[in-house]
Amino acid sequence: MSITGGAISTAAIGLLWIAAIVASGLADRLVDPLTPSIAAALVFAVTAGTAYSLTRRREALVRHRLEQHLAPAVVRHIVERPDLVKLTGERREVTVLFTDIEGFTATMHRAGPEELVTTLDQYFEGVTGIVIKHGGMIDKIVGDGVHALFNAPLDLEDHPQRAVECAIAIQAWSEGFRRRPPAAALKLGRTRIGIETGPAVVGDVGIQSKLDYTAHGDAVNMAARLEACNKELGSAICVGPGAALRCDAALMRPLGRLAVRGREEPIAVFEPWPSDASPSWRDAYLTAYAMLDFDAADAALLLQKLMAERPADLAVRRLAEGLTSISKPGLPSVSPAPTR
Repeated sequence: MSITGGAISTAAIGLLWIAAIVASGLADRLVDPLTPSIAAALVFAVTAGTAYSLTRRREALVRHRLEQHLAPAVVRHIVERPDLVKLTGERREVTVLFTDIEGFTATMHRAGPEELVTTLDQYFEGVTGIVIKHGGMIDKIVGDGVHALFNAPLDLEDHPQRAVECAIAIQAWSEGFRRRPPAAALKLGRTRIGIETGPAVVGDVGIQSKLDYTAHGDAVNMAARLEACNKELGSAICVGPGAALRCDAALMRPLGRLAVRGREEPIAVFEPWPSDASPSWRDAYLTAYAMLDFDAADAALLLQKLMAERPADLAVRRLAEGLTSISKPGLPSVSPAPTR
């Protein structure tokens, strides 16, 4: 019970005791002074019990709403300090992370229902666990994708960097997962991820019987589009300019500039450097990338050499192919995903 509630209850007890004594005097009857005290104590007990019950019910409701979305320690903190979360809505900066499984429609047609559900259950368990470990919140699971928020509902320091580190961990884990049963038997595709940082309106949205704490804003739409852009870029993780500028520059490699709906000018997009790319290979890539706008021929030759050293790096292949398929070198045009 709060201090204010306790003070009110104490005052009520005092008033009740005084009223009982006055009433007995007016009736010219002798009454044991303990009798009103006992009655007041009963009133206090009922009041305190009701308040305690309401508090426990509120805590249980908060836990039920958030325990599947956030780390247990964060949920405990919110239960202890419910004033920290504005479920009714607020404007705050968030980093949004969207995942998707490549070629999932084909996978769905190949798999039996039980096999598919078992695989997805294990997949979501792994991905959501990584998100929560990195401080993110599970917004929702839609189809084969996970939507996550960083810096909501509570402040999270360095949330763009944490989201990118989370994406790297998801990508590494999912590559191992898809090579083990039952995912291997289904030929589960690789996980593609889009990330962007920006302002959004977050809070409970829905109907009274089903409310979802979610986010709406340009960063949410952009993360969804960037996730889809991986298909054209050949990348696994596509990071927008808002998030990339807030991360360690040495962590990110440029992928190009994309023309996307909702932006007047093409935007620069990035991907975390592959962990097995040597420093000399990275330097050569940056050299080739810097040449794209003024010496496309030499840039293409250098990219061809880089492709020979790392043939599995699809992003380099797509960048080289783009030099011969677009009119202006260095500006690949990718069709954006539908607005969320």
